[in-house]
Amino acid sequence: RGEFEHRTSIFEGAFRAWSHLGGLLPLDLETKPANDLDPLNFPLTDDIRLANSKKKVKKSGSDEGGAGPDVEDGEDNIDGVGGGGGVTAAQAQAQGGDDKRREYPYEPLPRSGLAHPFVQAILSPWLGPDADQDAIQLGLTTLRTWWQHRRKGESGSAIVALGTDRMRGVVEGYTRHFFNLAHCLVVNDKEQPPRTLHGKMRELEKSRNKKGKKRSRENVSIKVRRRCAQHQYQQLQIQQLQQQITMQQIMISQQQQQQQQQPR
Repeated sequence: RGEFEHRTSIFEGAFRAWSHLGGLLPLDLETKPANDLDPLNFPLTDDIRLANSKKKVKKSGSDEGGAGPDVEDGEDNIDGVGGGGGVTAAQAQAQGGDDKRREYPYEPLPRSGLAHPFVQAILSPWLGPDADQDAIQLGLTTLRTWWQHRRKGESGSAIVALGTDRMRGVVEGYTRHFFNLAHCLVVNDKEQPPRTLHGKMRELEKSRNKKGKKRSRENVSIKVRRRCAQHQYQQLQIQQLQQQITMQQIMISQQQQQQQQQPR
């Protein structure tokens, strides 16, 4: 039971941290420190990902004849709990769980797997420093399986196991730890961000590129207008100089004619 609580608290903290990071705005990451984006002190409100996921769940339930996906058979075996008696989320709530548990939208694990430092950081405190390659690969498979099932919400056995004051504090500690780590990896080290955040970052980059191209075209247009104005000014100056030269030539010619007409 202790190993289950230990592993699940790590996974849950990492899941919440990665979910919170995925819901942030790219501009906030650029302008605010990690402390001002802390998932515990600054939870996301009106998260559009929750509304979208509920629409998908509703559609999925109607397609399957009304069978809701919130409770999975064999869920406790996935969590690694032997003889848990198939505790559902609803039963866990009845045993003293919080009826208003905060929801964390699903963000997939990085596709690069163990090559991503965030995934390594999740497995490290669970497996320990002496884990061999086989144990690490098995741990990665376990993490991926748990992460996929967590998409449908916390399991009943996890709610019960992590529902004590002590374990809630442990999960919050892991949540803050993993968020600070993920924030640093994405902002400073330019590692792969959560999928939703990655999409928003690409949209912002496209928008900036469009504005940059528009600004560049405007700058070119301004330069062209300036050159045209300079050219017109130079042409006007040349015309004025030509007129002055012509007038001087006429005056000189007149003076010569007057000198020739004077009696000697």
